[in-house]
Amino acid sequence: MLITIAFIFVFFIEMLIATIFFNSISEKKKPLPIILLIGTLIFETGTLINVFVVSTSWLNVTFSVLATVALSILFFNIKTKRAIFYSVLLVSLSTILEHIVIFVISFFSKLYLTDYQSETTLLVVEVIISKIIYFISVLILQKFSQKDKTIAKVPAAFYLFPIITSVSVLCFWYISLSQQLELQNQIVLGIVSVLLLFATLFIFFAFQNHAQKESKMLLLQQEQDKIKTDLSYYDILEKQNTNLRSYAHDARNHLSAIKNLNTDPEIDSYVSEMIRSLEEYSNVSHSGNRILDVIINKYVTECNIHDIKFTFDVKNNNLTGLEYHDTVTILGNLLDNAIEASLNSKEKSIILETDFRNNYSVIIISNSCDVQPKFDNTRTPVTTKQNKALHGFGLRSVKKTIKKYDGDFALEYDENKMLFIATIMIDLN
Repeated sequence: MLITIAFIFVFFIEMLIATIFFNSISEKKKPLPIILLIGTLIFETGTLINVFVVSTSWLNVTFSVLATVALSILFFNIKTKRAIFYSVLLVSLSTILEHIVIFVISFFSKLYLTDYQSETTLLVVEVIISKIIYFISVLILQKFSQKDKTIAKVPAAFYLFPIITSVSVLCFWYISLSQQLELQNQIVLGIVSVLLLFATLFIFFAFQNHAQKESKMLLLQQEQDKIKTDLSYYDILEKQNTNLRSYAHDARNHLSAIKNLNTDPEIDSYVSEMIRSLEEYSNVSHSGNRILDVIINKYVTECNIHDIKFTFDVKNNNLTGLEYHDTVTILGNLLDNAIEASLNSKEKSIILETDFRNNYSVIIISNSCDVQPKFDNTRTPVTTKQNKALHGFGLRSVKKTIKKYDGDFALEYDENKMLFIATIMIDLN
């Protein structure tokens, strides 16, 4: 019975530590409670195998590797090769440390290597000490495995918790051996040791999730601040454009009067060219939606600077009914992404279209893209930038805004035309 409990405990702790590790180097696919529940079922299958089938070291190691691989691939955004590599590394580390602890305890206790399984206190000490050392080793491994150094860093002071737990368990072991405690008292000390280990793991779990939530909240706040800044910028830009359009209108009238009074063909040609230039400037976008026109004018200018061909057609639907803040969120984020992708392509083109479909307002943004992007399980493009945590919040803001209008959002890639296409459908009625 004691051995069975030990197996249950060992496999559960290995699941917890593996979850903490993969949660620190990649993003979760499922909520944490679901991961822990299903992860426990996967790992505790090892207990059933050991109790009802056969119990061998090689079988346990093999099962632990397979269970860890399954946990990482099912519940975390991590490549298969990377998941297998880290799974083998974690299980190897756990196995080596467990054998070292068994050897050390057996040496100081002057028992044979296999006798610890019949001694309650020694069994508890072996399991807890090996798993604490394993846990500390995994925390150190995290620091070398995290590509993004901005999320869930463990402060140095936190390492005191597993160290204190280890010292406490060793003290319990010393008391049990020196005082020759009865089995009941040994079991009590064993339970206390287990609770100490669980408390240590819980502290790290709680810290890790809190740190990640704080990081995401900070990034979301930065995204909101960016949108507010964009709105202020668009207000200033609109006032400038209004003044410039007024000036261009007056200047065009003056030039037309000069042209009518002039008799020199060269001057006439020169004035005609100036009038044409002024007409091109003053007729960038006049959809009737102020913020939409300002956004289009801004991106026309930006695309001209980067030699990107920017075309738009918003005459059928000027997105009336879409709040200014939401217009900036949707178009600003998607057009920024489109420019970034177009800069790395040969064609360098962006198309913005709006229309109506079945009483829904439709926005379609297409941009040249020479390399097919990779999508995650939510059909969101996976960023190629190193600091993944600081990117992707733009698209999340877009999706959140679209839900506000009971809309839908689709991203796709046309291999033949080498176009990345974002389609948004929103209800503006």
